Amino acid sequence: MRAAGASASSQPVLSTSVTIDADHAYTVAGMGPEKGLRLQVMDDDLTTPPGKALVRVIQASLKQQTVKVTCNGTTIVPKAAFASVSSYQAIPAGTWTMAAIGSGGTATQSVTLAAGTVHTLVVLDGSNGLEMISLEDAAGAGKPPLGGASTGFGGTAPHGPGSPLPWAALIGAGSLLALTGGLRLRRHGLSRQLHSGV
Repeated sequence: MRAAGASASSQPVLSTSVTIDADHAYTVAGMGPEKGLRLQVMDDDLTTPPGKALVRVIQASLKQQTVKVTCNGTTIVPKAAFASVSSYQAIPAGTWTMAAIGSGGTATQSVTLAAGTVHTLVVLDGSNGLEMISLEDAAGAGKPPLGGASTGFGGTAPHGPGSPLPWAALIGAGSLLALTGGLRLRRHGLSRQLHSGV
């Protein structure tokens, strides 16, 4: 894992070895606080039940050690600890209000879930409390996304061109999304480098 735009021969920020099976998808995430960042490999499930979407949660808030995540008021993840990744939850297609609830506040996000799609909700520390973003991991059952996700990440770091974002880096279906301190990205119109391999 290197900073966006870095030479392929430059020193990696983080590295690990991954065993990859054919026709299978994975997410590699930099998990933990900046000084203790480590890579974690997660299996991605791209097979959705008929008429439903799959949703999982990455709890990346340093300020809230645990959060509860709800969908239209119904709990889907009762207790997400810092740096944890929940199991997938099957949710009927539709537009739902997702909420991350911690002792210090609540973040809400309206998320449209199309049947057959796979999503990851990321809970972060924002400048005014918790923030939550939704990443579409797959646009259809068994189909990983093409290119990087269009998203702007929050966090307590300053925003704008050249701002370092605080805690993690995600590689989903071959796309690099940098969030850790020292990896410089823009908050809005976030540029993600697409990598053909791991």
